[in-house]
Amino acid sequence: ELEHGALWHVPGGYAMRERLGDAKAIVPSAKKVGAFGSRLDVPLGHINAAYVRSHFDAMEVGISDGPRPDEILFCLAMTCGPRVHDRMGGLAAKDIKAWDGLR
Repeated sequence: ELEHGALWHVPGGYAMRERLGDAKAIVPSAKKVGAFGSRLDVPLGHINAAYVRSHFDAMEVGISDGPRPDEILFCLAMTCGPRVHDRMGGLAAKDIKAWDGLR
């Protein structure tokens, strides 16, 4: 059921923020109901400003022999920088000013 994944978002997000320190941006998330062997796309973004386009990305994750009908797969993905050769423009990480999680 899709809601099982959604239930993890708040406690998982707070636990992640506790480990990272002063993270400002919303934790991007995705939920998916899939069959055995399904792949998940885990969204990625900048840690302090959601509008920093250089960090818009995703990581594909999957387990070849699961999840089985009685299992649920939780994935957490983080990076330590922007996409290689990003050219989208917009707000750059060095120009973050508001420190409100957005800009």
